[in-house]
Amino acid sequence: MKKSELKNLIKEALEAETLEMKEPYNEIGEIILVMKPKRGMSMDDMVRPASIFDQIDMNEISGAYMSSNKSAARKAAKDALKEYEMQKEALKREMEEYRTAKKEIEEKKSKAKELIMKLK
Repeated sequence: MKKSELKNLIKEALEAETLEMKEPYNEIGEIILVMKPKRGMSMDDMVRPASIFDQIDMNEISGAYMSSNKSAARKAAKDALKEYEMQKEALKREMEEYRTAKKEIEEKKSKAKELIMKLK
């Protein structure tokens, strides 16, 4: 290997290493993510600062806002949390209706068995 080729290889390696070490340019800056509500989350838990370089799971995000628009992010979190609570309450009502219907069916089944036994 010639001396000039070796110099070129070293120079390329140094340039590549320098590019890897350089911080990426971020014109956007910090963003605010509104997470989808989960069990036990408060509004403050749902609003999180992030960078465009952070790893983000799209299935957990309800929205993304510029850091200058924190009030809109908090409003979106509040609305999402309210919707989540309404869905939970609806599910509780449906489960209660199901339990009531199941109990009524069991009672009717028991009465039908008694009537059948009387007919025998």
